[in-house]
Amino acid sequence: MPLAADVWMYLAFNRDRRLCPASGGLPEGVYRDDPPPLLPAFSFRADRGVFLHTLARLPQVRQPWLRAIYDRAEDNRSSHAFWR
Repeated sequence: MPLAADVWMYLAFNRDRRLCPASGGLPEGVYRDDPPPLLPAFSFRADRGVFLHTLARLPQVRQPWLRAIYDRAEDNRSSHAFWR
């Protein structure tokens, strides 16, 4: 089941890295002391080829508004205009 957009936004861009209680073998109230995972230096950017391939497989791409997005991305393959 896909996650809602607000869940993805929270996971991708939340800078709150508080320690969380460990589950499993540690007693209640004991916190992990390993460092939190590193944050990426840049925001995530989708791969243009994967985006176009996925979009082309959707039946909804036949609708004019979505087809316009696909055509714009396909026509601008050599530039970065679509991704800014």
